[in-house]
Amino acid sequence: MLIFTCCVFVLLMIRCHADECSYPYRRVGKGCYLIQKDKTSADDAFAKCLRRGVYLANFETLNEALLMKYELLKMNSGILFYVGGRNINRYTPGGDWRWIKKNGDMVKMTYFAFDTGEPDGSLSAPQDCLVFYAPREYRFHNFHCAGSYGGYICEK
Repeated sequence: MLIFTCCVFVLLMIRCHADECSYPYRRVGKGCYLIQKDKTSADDAFAKCLRRGVYLANFETLNEALLMKYELLKMNSGILFYVGGRNINRYTPGGDWRWIKKNGDMVKMTYFAFDTGEPDGSLSAPQDCLVFYAPREYRFHNFHCAGSYGGYICEK
């Protein structure tokens, strides 16, 4: 009887864990993400994620970012994807890039993984949102926040 109870408990634990990242979300590394291809602006993407109870994806480690880059390369959609990185200070050379969390907290980026020549926004041509940029094999680029340019990635 004890063995049966343990098996049921173990099966329930596996089932509960699997439900945390079920369709339409997908597991990438240890994270659980929703990759949306519908074109939108960065601010609209932020709001769409929040309405689902999640947030624009944060990649606190380079490994997480590289795993997502690989996933996007496999999808081969050809569109850019907004994520939760923002430049919060254009007056700082190169910007002050932060991950924006669900509760509004900001976490300073601990690695620099921008593509060659990036970030290249300026006061006169601001590009304060972070994207995985398709034409450059999904490397990080700074990009315009306004306008419906790309898809987006939410994170649970």
